[in-house]
Amino acid sequence: MSRILLTGASGFIGSHFYNALAEKNFVNLDLKEPSVVSTAPYIPGDIRIEADVRRAIQGNDIKTILSLAAKHHDFGIGHDEYFDTNEDGTRVICEAASAYDIKEIVFFSSVAVYGISENISTETMSPLPDSPYGRSKLAGEQVLNQWAAEDPTRKVLIIRPTLVFGSNNMANMRNLIRQIDSGLYFHLGKANNIKSIAYVENVVAATLFLMKRMKPGVAIFNYADEPQLTTREISNIIAQALQKKVRLTIPKTLGVMMGIPFDLIIKLSGKNLPISSSRIKKLGTSTHHSAKKIFADGFKPEYDTIEGLKKMVEWYKEKKKQEYLSS
Repeated sequence: MSRILLTGASGFIGSHFYNALAEKNFVNLDLKEPSVVSTAPYIPGDIRIEADVRRAIQGNDIKTILSLAAKHHDFGIGHDEYFDTNEDGTRVICEAASAYDIKEIVFFSSVAVYGISENISTETMSPLPDSPYGRSKLAGEQVLNQWAAEDPTRKVLIIRPTLVFGSNNMANMRNLIRQIDSGLYFHLGKANNIKSIAYVENVVAATLFLMKRMKPGVAIFNYADEPQLTTREISNIIAQALQKKVRLTIPKTLGVMMGIPFDLIIKLSGKNLPISSSRIKKLGTSTHHSAKKIFADGFKPEYDTIEGLKKMVEWYKEKKKQEYLSS
């Protein structure tokens, strides 16, 4: 029985593949043990170390490698660290796949390869990353393009998701929900900039949908949920689900200035705070990415954007209740 090797499956997105795949059908290679209780094999290891990747493949009848492992945080990571994992780690995966005659690799890239653009990004656009993370993800894609070109029977699927959110997510969207819940959140200017986002269960389902249709060569797909919402709409949906209201609107310039003291605290303390001038700027920037290609191929997500946001808020409230009871 052939299996999928999931790299980085102990993380946020990976935890949802545990729910979507039969335990006998995959192996997890990760630096961290999974928090999910499962009989699926867990191999402790690093995708940057060839011996670790080979150890995860040996004896497990791996047909496909699905690479989720990545450096992706926007705080506390140096330029070279992104490339060590996202580019060099991908190269190690390709070399191990070649050694064991594995013909299929699925790579989680990112819409960060497009950089900040006023245009709606589609898969036909030329990537123009403007961050070390985006550049390292594009470098990983280029490694896979080269690997696929070496053998016409090899299949590569590159998925470029937008900001992914849902249960178990402890990053950007949870921070936003917490700020709205605390009453500290404010609308930034008109807050009419589009923020493409993707509910994690839809992302997993989309990945499995595309994996069943892999063909020789390289295929690239964006993923974002519909309807596409503005920052104001997203925050108001979250507030309504929390039975709260966002009562304050602040001009963009003032909002960014309010983040400067937090920048100083971050610099002096070395701590990653949920508020900074760069994060406030990012909140007010449009990031509009089209996923029409996968929808045209027949994929129908189970949840729309609004339903996904409401489901994450329900998870957040339950998590908050558990933390209160255990304190």
